[in-house]
Amino acid sequence: MKILLVAATWMEVNLLVEELEKVEEKSHLLKTYRLGENLIDVLISGIGVTFTTFHLTSTLHQEEYDLVINFGIAGSLTHQLEIGEVVNVVYEEFADLGIETSHEFLTLFESGYMNINEFPFENGILKATSMLEWDQLKKVRGITVSKSHRNRESISKILSKFSGHTESMEGAAVFYVCNWMGVECCQIRAISNYLEPDSSAKWNIPLALDNLKHSLLRQLKQLAVSVN
Repeated sequence: MKILLVAATWMEVNLLVEELEKVEEKSHLLKTYRLGENLIDVLISGIGVTFTTFHLTSTLHQEEYDLVINFGIAGSLTHQLEIGEVVNVVYEEFADLGIETSHEFLTLFESGYMNINEFPFENGILKATSMLEWDQLKKVRGITVSKSHRNRESISKILSKFSGHTESMEGAAVFYVCNWMGVECCQIRAISNYLEPDSSAKWNIPLALDNLKHSLLRQLKQLAVSVN
């Protein structure tokens, strides 16, 4: 199995790659590592939908993969998830792509510019296509945004309109590209913070990154055993 790991920043991948054997640096954004007999490419896509869409699409045109794993930290829209908890995001939607009227925000589907079942969307939602169980990680729904919400008013609007559990800036882009390219995909995130105004002091990025590393490394080792 040939796997592509997609992260927005090196910060999110540094702990993991310390456990892998480096094989090749294809570019400053794409590097190859070895785990057992398996080669794993790591792509640093950049933060946000635009950079992720471009770099992931370019990579998938140049290389063939059996599985794409998007991973990194995420904010939580609910206190049902704990800081540091690692989750499997199986549903995604773009939460700030649409039309703003004088009194509300409408998604492209609500405004009539797109059909809610236009491929690869199903009822306006993008889905992970990998069947991996990920050590029984909690399956959640994510929203993808172009800005990290820390303002009380904008947080309130997001919480009232969307029923997602996690917020990231890349998840839906990865699902969208992979569905179009016909490559299996999944998304693993560790909760670093809650969507609350002025909550920086409550963030725990080190804990989230450490838990993410252990969860992903455990799964990669299982995949290596099953393939061999």
